[in-house]
Parts: sequence; C-alpha cells; structure tokens
Amino acid sequence: MRPTVVFMTDFGSGGGAVLAGVVRSIDPELGVYDFDHNIEPYNIRQAAYQLSTVVPYWPAGTVFVSVVDPGVGTSRKSCVARLAHGSYVVTPDNGTLTMMLGEIDEVREIDEDANRLPGSEDVHIFHGRDVYSYTAGRLAAGMIDFEGVGPAYPVEKVVRLALTNIVPHLGTGWAEGGIYNFDVPYGSARINIRNREFQQVAGFAYGDLFHVAVMDGDRLIYEGEGRYGRTFGDVEDREAFLVGDIQPGERQMLRFNTCDNFIKAHAPEIERDQSLTVDWRVRFERP
Repeated sequence: MRPTVVFMTDFGSGGGAVLAGVVRSIDPELGVYDFDHNIEPYNIRQAAYQLSTVVPYWPAGTVFVSVVDPGVGTSRKSCVARLAHGSYVVTPDNGTLTMMLGEIDEVREIDEDANRLPGSEDVHIFHGRDVYSYTAGRLAAGMIDFEGVGPAYPVEKVVRLALTNIVPHLGTGWAEGGIYNFDVPYGSARINIRNREFQQVAGFAYGDLFHVAVMDGDRLIYEGEGRYGRTFGDVEDREAFLVGDIQPGERQMLRFNTCDNFIKAHAPEIERDQSLTVDWRVRFERP
C-alpha cells in the first residue's frame, strides 16, 4: 500500500489542490489528504502545535507536508525530518518542527537542484508546490529514499520557537508553569505542566478548587478561583476551569480557561501575537 501525503498550510480553503496535483502527477496511486489549510497566515507557532497533535495518529511511512512559510525564497533551510516511528515531515526549517523535536531521528536539507518541480527554477515564492510537494511525492512514491532528499545536518541545529521561558515547578498543593500555546477560538491557554504530575506531585484531584494567578513579571494579568475537572462539563458555568489537554499519557498537559473566554476578556493582545506570553507565569495553588 502506498503511503499517504498529508497537507497542512496557511493557504486557505482550496489551497491544497495544486499541491495534491503535483503529488498525483508523480504517482497517481498515492493517497493525498488535506488536513488543514486554514492555519492563520504566517503563524508558525500554530502550525507547530497542529502538526504535533496529528502526526502520532497516522501510520508509519506517512509523509506530512507543512507549508507556513513567511520566509519563502530566503536563506532559511527547506528540510525533511524523519521521525522515530517512521513517518516524515517536509517543511521549511523555521520553527514548525519545534513540538516534534523529541521525535526526530534525522533531518536533511532538501537539495533543490535535485528535488524541484521541473520548469519551476525561476519561481522563488511557491516552495510549497515546487519543492515540498514535489519532494514529498517522490519520497512517498519511492523514487528517492531519505538519503536522496539531500545532506543531513544535526537535529540540534533545527530552528526552534521560544514557546515559554518558564520552567514548570510543582510542590504539595501548588504548581507553577508557563503558557506554551493557545486554543484561540475558545480562549484557553495550554500550560506546560503535565496533568499526571499535577495530580501526583501537587496532589490535586478532579473536583478540587484552585486559586490561579497569571503574571507578566510584576504585572497581574488575571487572578481568580476555579475548578479542576475531567472535562468542561464538570465545572459550573461561571467558574474558571482546568482540564487535561487532548494528548494522552505523558504528553498530556493542562488547559486553563475562564468562563468569559480568557483571551478575549483578559489577554486580547495575544490574538495578534502569541509570542507576547513567553514570560507569563501561571501559578495554581489550593485556596
């Protein structure tokens, strides 16, 4: 069975048609799937998170193409990362791989002389079509192996985003961490505290109340009380809440929100720039 090529871009609805066409022109038997073409334009942070939530659920050998590329045509690298479970990610090396770094076995820079759609040599602003889709199609079809992508370079050199500068700390009855991502439509903040450690180290159980303070240095962003639940329905309509996020096991972090939408009510500036929160500190403790 041929591998599937899975696309994610910020091109908008219908933006994947030409990318799929390039792949199918290489091998009509290849499967193609449009995961998400509605990433916010140029939002590499959002692309990094979305990629990390989807890749683990596809079979080994899947080739993911992520094109959120504000630096297209510049000196930033184009790469293919081979993951520990056998899949590949074709992407600009611009931070998109940040949340997958622990899963990468090897990364190679795409040799654009060997892996570029014929006839596109004078086009410098559409690598998603001319380089990434073409390379992904050839890799999925077996026309090149991983070594045929181009030269390897150290995984440590992969560009990573500064998601949060706050290192999580936990003790009996309290936990402190940083915000590494947001679910913008719903207003919730993803906290870099593992759900299991919140229970096992800090000692919180589902149903417990907590006091929370969100600080940017000395500036208070939000302070209040809420409830820790298994799911959204475990809390009252007017309560702030804390639940485990969507990833299972050791990868499950915490998700925090307020009844009035944390982002819109208390931090509207991050709708424009989520990087503003790299130094925001979130502390939970028993009331």
